[in-house]
Amino acid sequence: MKTRVVYTLLFSLLGLASCSNFIDLTSPTLLPSENFYKTESDMKLAVIGVYGLLRTNYNVYFYMNEMPSDNAETHTESEAGLGVWDKLSWNAFTTDFENIWINYYNTISQCNTVLSKINGVAFTKADTKAQYISEMKFIRALMYFELVRSFGEVPLTLDLLTTDKEAFSHLRKPTEEIYKQIEQDLKEAEGGVPAVYPAVADKGRVTSGAVKALLGKVYLYQKKKEKYEQAASKLAEVAMDTINYGLMKTPADVFSITDEYNMEVIFTVQYSRILAGVGEGSSFALNFLPELSGLTTLVNWSQNIGTLDLYRIFKNGDKRKDLIGVHVRGNAVDSASAAFYYYTKKFLDNPPTQTDGENNWIVIRYADVLLLYAEALNELGRTTDALKEVNKVRTRAGVPKLALTLSPTQTSEAIKLERRLELCFEGHRWPDLVRWGDYLKVMTAFKTNFKVSAMMPDEHDKLFPIPNRERVINPALTQNKGY
Repeated sequence: MKTRVVYTLLFSLLGLASCSNFIDLTSPTLLPSENFYKTESDMKLAVIGVYGLLRTNYNVYFYMNEMPSDNAETHTESEAGLGVWDKLSWNAFTTDFENIWINYYNTISQCNTVLSKINGVAFTKADTKAQYISEMKFIRALMYFELVRSFGEVPLTLDLLTTDKEAFSHLRKPTEEIYKQIEQDLKEAEGGVPAVYPAVADKGRVTSGAVKALLGKVYLYQKKKEKYEQAASKLAEVAMDTINYGLMKTPADVFSITDEYNMEVIFTVQYSRILAGVGEGSSFALNFLPELSGLTTLVNWSQNIGTLDLYRIFKNGDKRKDLIGVHVRGNAVDSASAAFYYYTKKFLDNPPTQTDGENNWIVIRYADVLLLYAEALNELGRTTDALKEVNKVRTRAGVPKLALTLSPTQTSEAIKLERRLELCFEGHRWPDLVRWGDYLKVMTAFKTNFKVSAMMPDEHDKLFPIPNRERVINPALTQNKGY
C-alpha cells in the first residue's frame, strides 16, 4: 500500500502537508463533507489517508514506551529535551504528551468521519464497504488502546464532531467503558477484512489476523479470569495459523528492510523515503543508531540507547544479542570521555538516513503473540502449554528450552524475561511493566543498582498526565493523580 501519489493526495486533502496541487478545497485544514465523501473513490482515499496518520503517531512511539523503562535511556541529558523520559521527570506541560494526545484523537476523528459518511456512499461491491468499515474500526480501537493504557480514563468519541461545544462535552470515561468499546470495534472488524491481501499494493492493510491479535492483547490487559480465557482463545487463532504466520529463521530476519511484510509481521505502520521531505519516512535511524553503517553524524542525536542492565541479561549464544551493537563514545565527532553505549540494530536502514528512512514500525508480530498466548495460558493454569509456546521463541533465538516442570510463578517470571529479551526497543517494555504491576519495583531497583540519582520513580508514573493544554481548553477534564 506504499502508493506515493495516493498518499501525497491524501496529505493535501487532510491538510497534513502542502505538497500537492491535485485538488483545491476551501479550507486547507479541513475536509468539508460537501466537497468530499461522495464516491467510492473518495472513501478509498480517505481510508488510505487514515493509515497515513499512523506514521506521525508511531514515529516517536519508543519515547513513551521504552525510555521510561530499564531498557533504554537517552543521549540527551537536558530535561528540556528527551531527558524527561529516562529521568521520569515529565509533567502535564511536557510537549510530547500534547502532541501524542492530539495525534491520536486526530486519527480517531478521521476514523469517525469515514464511519459517519460511508453509509451515504454507493459501493460497487458490498465487501469493499465492509472492509473499509472494518479497517477504520480497527484503527480506532488501536488508538483508544494506546490512549487508555497510557492515560487511563480518556474521552470517548465515536461520532463526527462538528462544533467546539460537542467536542468539549466529552469528559473522561471509565477504563472499563473504553475497553468495552475497543472490544466491540474489534469484534465488528474481524469479519470484514481478509486474512491476506493478494495484491502487493495492499500489503500493510489490516487483516483478520491483526484484529484477532489486538483483541487478544486487549483481553489480556484487563487481567480478569474470563478475559484470560477470551485472550487465550483469540490468541490461539493467530498462534495456530501457521499458513499465514510463523517465526522467521533468525531474529534479524524479522527486521529485514527488503522483506518488511514477512510471515512474522502481523501489523505494521508503513514508512517510505521516496517522497523526501513530506513526512513519509521514518526517523528510527536518527533515534536509534550511532556510527553503525557509517552514520557518524548521529552520535549526539541517538535517543534510545540500550542500558547495561538490558545488555547483561542476554546469555552467550542468544542470537538476539547480535541485534545490540556496542559503541565506544569518544572520537572526532564527540570528544567526550570514552564510554560504552548499546544500540539496537533492529532498525538499520539501507542506506541509513536521518529523518527519511524506509523502516516500517512493527506494531504486532508473531513472537509477541506467542508470548501473550503463553501468558494467558499460564494465568489459566495451563502452565505446561504456556512453556511450550515460550520455547518456540527461545528455540529460534538459539537458547535452551525451559523445563516443562516450572511452577506457574516461575513460568510467569520466565515469560516476563522472554518478552524483554525478544521485544526490546519495540515499544513493549513500559506498558508490560505497568500492566504486570512491576513498574515501581523494577525502576526503583534499577535506580539503586545503577546509582541513577536523577531518576525518581513514583507510583503516579504508571499513568501519563492529561496534557495541560487540553485542560485549559476543557476545564472539566480531570487530572491523573500525582500531577
